[in-house]
Amino acid sequence: MSTLIQVFAKAPLAGRVKTRIAKTLGETAALNLHKLLCDHIIQVAQTSQADEVEIWTTEPNAYFDVFAAPVWIQQGRELGTRMSFSLRHGLSRFDRVLIIGGDAYSLTPDYLNQALSALQETDVVLGPAEDGGYVLVGATQTWPVLFQKVPWGTADVMGATLDIMLANGIGFHLLPEQWDIDTLDDLRKHAPDLLQQLEDTIN
Repeated sequence: MSTLIQVFAKAPLAGRVKTRIAKTLGETAALNLHKLLCDHIIQVAQTSQADEVEIWTTEPNAYFDVFAAPVWIQQGRELGTRMSFSLRHGLSRFDRVLIIGGDAYSLTPDYLNQALSALQETDVVLGPAEDGGYVLVGATQTWPVLFQKVPWGTADVMGATLDIMLANGIGFHLLPEQWDIDTLDDLRKHAPDLLQQLEDTIN
């Protein structure tokens, strides 16, 4: 069965990435952080057992050229629509597709391989995030309902998604909880090495 990982990552533009962190560290540091996170997660995906890795971004940007991976543009006004589109696009070409966040610094190749393996036995796989969202979603067929009426950007994303799957009889597998980098507190708690790198560029 063919496998694909789609990395969701905003185009690296100052003032439009990691805006919560930019309020404290500044737009340049936030932009640098975004690139560090993307560098890491794309490399992790490419080190997994997936047959192919794609980058799905918000607009064309030369930054992504160095990764030797196909680059696609996200379609839709809100996150659920964009994820549904890319998943459908991927499943038209591959048997199993994972979508991962470009800021999910906790992901490892082994974790991604576990997710791909889980899709041999179930319809959907999810990697819960400690903030109430998820760092990974994968499927073997399209489930538009999976991304509808979800309160994106809140601590209720995972709970709402579970309710949707249970209500619609969608089989699923939950992986161990992970974390991503959205705030300065996330950096301090989970990735002090990255914070140090950013502070070095500021100082």
